[in-house]
Amino acid sequence: MQNTVNFPSKRIFDLNDQYDVVVCGGGPAGIGTAVASARAGARTLLIEATSCLGGIMGNAHVSSFCASPGGPVFDELARRLLELDAAHWRVNPERFRPPGRLSFHPETARAIANEMVREAGVDTLRNTFASHAIHENGRIKGVIVATKSGLTEISSDVLVDCTADGDMAASAGASFQKGDPEDGRLQVCNFRWYGGGIDHEAFKQASITNEELTELFRGANRDGAIQPPSALFAQTRETFPFDRTEQKMILGNWELQGIDPTDPAQVSDALSECQLAALQIVRFCRRNLPGYENFRVEHFPTTLGTRESRRILGDYVLTREDVFEGHKFPDGVARAWFWIDFHDPPPGRTIPHGLEYVKKHQPPPDDWYEIPYRSLRPRDVEGMLVAGRCISCDRSALASLRVMPTCMYLGTAAGTAAALCVNENVTPGELEPEKVVAQLEKDRDIKPAFDNN
Repeated sequence: MQNTVNFPSKRIFDLNDQYDVVVCGGGPAGIGTAVASARAGARTLLIEATSCLGGIMGNAHVSSFCASPGGPVFDELARRLLELDAAHWRVNPERFRPPGRLSFHPETARAIANEMVREAGVDTLRNTFASHAIHENGRIKGVIVATKSGLTEISSDVLVDCTADGDMAASAGASFQKGDPEDGRLQVCNFRWYGGGIDHEAFKQASITNEELTELFRGANRDGAIQPPSALFAQTRETFPFDRTEQKMILGNWELQGIDPTDPAQVSDALSECQLAALQIVRFCRRNLPGYENFRVEHFPTTLGTRESRRILGDYVLTREDVFEGHKFPDGVARAWFWIDFHDPPPGRTIPHGLEYVKKHQPPPDDWYEIPYRSLRPRDVEGMLVAGRCISCDRSALASLRVMPTCMYLGTAAGTAAALCVNENVTPGELEPEKVVAQLEKDRDIKPAFDNN
């Protein structure tokens, strides 16, 4: 027998009764959605669970934009980063389509995202958790949020789910898929942390061999001085953090398998174990390695870098073939050309991907694929759009479109569509997709950061 507890919700903010568009999730997709919606005239609220906007580009220390177009909002963000010398291009013509990947300073990126959102006139609620969508007879009416003041109802004409995990859509009863269709496996997550205080020259002069490091860390793991995270993927556990395959210490970027981003217990355990392992490594290295006497933890991520969870089923499911063959659609609202980049536990494939694999798992040269508006529209729920990696696609297509520029492009499309729905007093399902396409074409007058034409 299941026990149910009912918590009353109430209005505690002066929200002027209702927003036109409410966006749940302040990562790349949410930023694109909120800015596009507000610039188009819709009264827009952006709800973010943490204190800063940016999603994984700040919270998980993912500081490189993959080489794929991101749309006008992304192009503006990239331009502002470059103007502040807070970003630089990584050029590799064989692997990255021109102009390359854009590495950036995460804190500056979060600050610029905040600036753009404020300039657009978006209201924000930080440290606010979007709990579930309010729906009546299959139509979304708003969202319940949890704050320090309790549970609160926020009404909206259109709700856009940019939570990465499709939380709002799932809460409203939208159908979804998750993981590999054969065994349910999910792509691995990352825990990226930064340490400081290392005297690299002193360590180099000590001339410690890899064999000596191997035995040193083998003993630390055997004696329990260092305990690897239980979900550790692809690294040598018995000599952690020294990896015998790569013949180096891997201190700042650990991959974790078997973590479902929608399972709070799994995520919490993984974060806790990784933080503890980092501290154990700091203590051990300070005692045993020359040059590490002042080694310390400088930054922990506030969340895991996740790649895969729910994929909401929409009116069209984007496929592997769509990516490979560069398919275009009459309702195509975003372009992408990144390769199908799996970070998969066995029996799947993971990095490093060779050049031959990269070339075979992306659209033809000088071409791209489009993502249709139908993939942003949950098939079971009206009054809602989804944007980011939780859109309607198969698992292979997800491995391409999950990158941050594409997520922001999808958000820009969703925000544009949401504002059009408000202006025309129609639902996302009633909106003519051609109008979204036409408006996005008008907005492409900003010089693209990634221009393959």
